[in-house]
Amino acid sequence: MLPSRKNPKSSLGAASETKPDAKPADGGFQAMDQMANWVRFADTKATILTAGLGVVLTMLMTNADTITKAMKKDCPAAYVVGSLSGLALIAGGYTLFWLLRAIRPQSRVGYDTLNRFAWPTLTKATIDQLIEHAHKVDVRTDAWQQVIDLSIIANRKFDACGRAIEGFAVLVVVGVAAVATAIWFTA
Repeated sequence: MLPSRKNPKSSLGAASETKPDAKPADGGFQAMDQMANWVRFADTKATILTAGLGVVLTMLMTNADTITKAMKKDCPAAYVVGSLSGLALIAGGYTLFWLLRAIRPQSRVGYDTLNRFAWPTLTKATIDQLIEHAHKVDVRTDAWQQVIDLSIIANRKFDACGRAIEGFAVLVVVGVAAVATAIWFTA
């Protein structure tokens, strides 16, 4: 059974204590909507970057025979193409790791209380618990907690996207360099 959070002491007066949802959400719903949009923006960026990663990996796989032939040649070709290919492999793995972190769903929150807007807190709740929670906890409290939760998720996603973009840039540079040098050495 999940406990409800108590309403924080506020200067809203006795009316808000007797009727928790009697006052409007003072911008909480709008803020929650904006935070949800930031989470969607981060997901969109990660999706676009994932498509770009697919294009670059396709380019590398299409030229795998050329890269392999160059690596079987004499020492300078094998060393240069092999090093660039190894860096591309590391950059691809790094990029993929951070993309997966960016698009991974968030299924936990940092507290064990109910929040009518946070689905992870509702998965084990009963209808009676939800009704009791709605009577005890002002909708604004839950809305602002959800704003905080969504901002944490957006921050995590944007951080992961930023790291993935860095890895992707390295992958493009060393991947193109590996293919170009392999073509040059095998021509």
